[in-house]
Amino acid sequence: MAYFLEYLVPAEHDGAEVPVDAPTPDGGTAERVIHLDALPARSRISADSLGDARAEAEQLLAHSKAESGELFEDPDDSLEAGSGRRTGSFREGEGWTED
Repeated sequence: MAYFLEYLVPAEHDGAEVPVDAPTPDGGTAERVIHLDALPARSRISADSLGDARAEAEQLLAHSKAESGELFEDPDDSLEAGSGRRTGSFREGEGWTED
């Protein structure tokens, strides 16, 4: 079974400017940008069981700047956000919340 952890990584300093448009044909920068304070991530967790997946997810979060995440069981092995069945959420200092 494939497990995925979805979490938000806070942007450093004052956030990040992300282009919405492709660069202009003359090599210039995109005309429209959006400001992000956090960047979404979906990481595959290699595990044989839900318990192992949760332990790996906790390690991943401990080594990132994210404070919380949601764990998904996804038989389609998709990188699309929200794909699969949400099995629970984890928040640093609070532990797992079951779904």
